[in-house]
Amino acid sequence: MGYRLFDISGTDVTHHDLQDKGVWCIEGASKEEAFVRLYGSELDLVINPEKNTNPYAPDLLNTKNGKLGDLKTQNTPFFQAGSRFGLNPQHTVVFNGKDRDRYRALYPEIEIYFAVDWQVISFESGNSKVNVEAMVGVWFIPFGELDKMLEKASFHSYRQRVYDNKGNAKGSYVLDLRDPAFRNVIKG
Repeated sequence: MGYRLFDISGTDVTHHDLQDKGVWCIEGASKEEAFVRLYGSELDLVINPEKNTNPYAPDLLNTKNGKLGDLKTQNTPFFQAGSRFGLNPQHTVVFNGKDRDRYRALYPEIEIYFAVDWQVISFESGNSKVNVEAMVGVWFIPFGELDKMLEKASFHSYRQRVYDNKGNAKGSYVLDLRDPAFRNVIKG
């Protein structure tokens, strides 16, 4: 299915191949550094020192309580959240199923930070058009609370990753940031 994405000025937005995990890991590291520069002192967060030797280590360390944290940067809304799951794309974020398994096994006390900056605000596919308002903010949830929420959350399987062998997640849970379990710690 072909679709087009547009930013706030109406400019066409084209993403790099969404299945190229290596490129997205590199981009993620630069977003972690920018996040800590912007919000680290306010949220008592630094880059996890283990990232220097292990690129797969959790992204963040909370200097106040010593807990690890992971950053989930979301720049493009899940525009089909409404038609597929009955959720408003304005407030919908996704969380990889693969991450849930990993955190359960290795980091059950981890803190999760969703950094939302809707850089894409319009989606067109055929006769369908979905728009959201620009939105920036950071939402926090302890993994234990998120894990409970995931028990009831919808799961979106990625059709293009059914036969993936590059280590990409096969699907993500679909979540509404307006759920009271999320705490909006930075308002944009």
